[in-house]
Amino acid sequence: MVVTYEAFFLTMRYSRESLGPSIDRHFRLVAAHYRQLRDLDHRTIRYVANLLSKISKPTNKLRLLEVGAGTGRYAEAVIDTAAEHGVVCWGVACDARKIMVGKGPIAHGAEIQLSRVVGLAELLPFRVAAFDAVLSFNAVHHFEIDAFLLGVARVLRAGGLLIVYTRTPEQNRRTVWGRFFPGFAERETRLYGGDELRAALAQRPEFYKARLHVRPWTLRKTLSRLVDQARGHCYSTFSLYTPAELEAALEVFEQRLIAAYHDPTAITAQNDHVLIVAGRGDERSRLRASDTGAPAWSERRGRVSPVRRLPV
Repeated sequence: MVVTYEAFFLTMRYSRESLGPSIDRHFRLVAAHYRQLRDLDHRTIRYVANLLSKISKPTNKLRLLEVGAGTGRYAEAVIDTAAEHGVVCWGVACDARKIMVGKGPIAHGAEIQLSRVVGLAELLPFRVAAFDAVLSFNAVHHFEIDAFLLGVARVLRAGGLLIVYTRTPEQNRRTVWGRFFPGFAERETRLYGGDELRAALAQRPEFYKARLHVRPWTLRKTLSRLVDQARGHCYSTFSLYTPAELEAALEVFEQRLIAAYHDPTAITAQNDHVLIVAGRGDERSRLRASDTGAPAWSERRGRVSPVRRLPV
């Protein structure tokens, strides 16, 4: 029997998630209303747009790729925000599931140029050095990380940026879901921890000066909005519950929130993430960073930036 690379990587992904078809069912369920279910971190979008402005050239459009883009909502927001700062971008939103890619807007404004492609994160269907920046928002936990980084190193030009926005298991436990929704943090086992991300990047010599930024994000929600998000499966974690389990957990969730917050229309929800930024170097820049003792890894939160090297 001949096994294709596509089948091989899909097998790896399903093996890691231990979900397989359940994830596909989840995205078929949420595709039509995904944009209404999820929130956008506008502060981080502005930060990313500023990073992109530092590698842009006035005479050329910046070539962006978002991997695991879903409906492309983050790619659209980044391109739109970058345009406000005078950075013109052309982008590709790539996702493994055709039903999600097909739920993007039919037309964009003149300032947004975004194509949509169906493709695996572990087998990116693009030529070598095709992009100036590769982005991934809230999706890397669906990827086989080593294969993803290998592909990014291939399609990202020297001097380009890899930008990954995700949540760690520790941050997940501190969300309103992790704190109050029965079993949410325990059932979600796919999120990569900081040490796993460091180790994965350490194995790819193409990347250097990797930085991890903690991105604090506090949301104000109503109880009804949170219940609607859970029932709508705003996170694929909710697909790990049977319908009966989900309804039972929702009942406990509501009781806990009512007990914890005196005003159910003003619930403070912590939604912190991390942002990993790494440069795609050539051999010369990588050796220069090594010779000068430049840090291979720094971890930042606000103005504090203790520096440490990646584990080897």
